[in-house]
Amino acid sequence: MLFPKKKKENEIIINPHQTTTIQSYKTKVIGDIVGHDPVSIDGVVEGCVIVDNIVIVEEDAEIKGKIQAYQVIVEGEVKGRIECDFLHIKKSGLVLANVEAREVKVEGKLQGEIIAYDLTLAENAFLGTKIQVNRLTAAGTIVGDIASDTFILKESAYVKGDIFVNIFMNEGAALKGEVRDYKDILQMRTIISPNQVENQRNLKISIEKYIRNSEYINEILKGDVDIEVKVNNLISFMRENSSDEDLLKVTRLINYQG
Repeated sequence: MLFPKKKKENEIIINPHQTTTIQSYKTKVIGDIVGHDPVSIDGVVEGCVIVDNIVIVEEDAEIKGKIQAYQVIVEGEVKGRIECDFLHIKKSGLVLANVEAREVKVEGKLQGEIIAYDLTLAENAFLGTKIQVNRLTAAGTIVGDIASDTFILKESAYVKGDIFVNIFMNEGAALKGEVRDYKDILQMRTIISPNQVENQRNLKISIEKYIRNSEYINEILKGDVDIEVKVNNLISFMRENSSDEDLLKVTRLINYQG
């Protein structure tokens, strides 16, 4: 259901006219936070945080649940799943979650599977995961298997795991594992399934379509009409140009799941 008719029990609805919503230090919320404002969390949330804006998880904050937003910045701790366009895990950040995003920058620690278009791992950062990306640049530590069209491994990096790649550049990093052709991953059921590989390809295609159609989509979003009309217009456009999977990824920018 795209538009919830009423507030659920244990759900916090954010005021759409409020500039920023802050969940204060030492405050605990049990339930979901949904809405359209930027959200800064400085306490504990046991539930989902779903906004079509920015979510900031402050250094002393903890979220136990799914985050779905346009942009997510993590300085604290997240245990759940993250779906967004842009994810930045700062040095103090710890994410124990599966991630699906367009661009991911990791300066802290992430333990979980990643599907993304572009992933950057800073020096001294850590990934313990299975990774499916279009482009990966790593200067930190990765423990897990990697599937990437392009992989740039900096001198300071360390990788323990198998790499499936088309274009591979190693600038002198330590590597424990095999480097294999990207197409080999289709035969490796125990590593990453063919279905997951196909999801990566679909994600790349949908992002490219979104970029090509972004001007038209922005015109839909800026129109002075009801949000439901905007969504319906967008759905009509996407059905003519993209798959249902693409549709879900783009509508996430302007709507939240009830």
